[in-house]
Amino acid sequence: MLVAKIKDDLAKFLKAGDKSKVSLTRLLLAAVKDKEISLRNNNSEEEVMVTDSIVMDIIKKMIKQRNMAMESFKSANRQDLVEKEKLENDLLSVYLPKQLTVNELANLIAKIINDTKSESIRDMSKVMKVLKEQYGDKCDFQKASKIVKDKLSNNENSS
Repeated sequence: MLVAKIKDDLAKFLKAGDKSKVSLTRLLLAAVKDKEISLRNNNSEEEVMVTDSIVMDIIKKMIKQRNMAMESFKSANRQDLVEKEKLENDLLSVYLPKQLTVNELANLIAKIINDTKSESIRDMSKVMKVLKEQYGDKCDFQKASKIVKDKLSNNENSS
């Protein structure tokens, strides 16, 4: 289970004395614990287990927050903070399945558009649904959405 791996990593980071990794790992575990408590409050009569998919959602949310912070720091010309956020991003990404590259994602989307016979921007939900069902944990849906929009708008323009 993913939570056990994170706890094992925390123990390793503590032994190694890596303060930044310890801090981020504790933050991640606190977010997981918080989610567990909120789930327990919603389902008071039954025992609640935090699944790997819930943990991955928490990690994705944390990565998204760091990406937004990096953009802000870049615009403020604070390269030191950009590097810190990038390092945290990389550490969090270790717990997720390998993400598809932009090229792999674009090729995959082109194939899905072809398979689903999607022709216009109105078919975007159809393409995104297939993408989410088959590759939900392997792609960044923000990037995927932009690629789908671009490809479907190009289809409309070329028709």
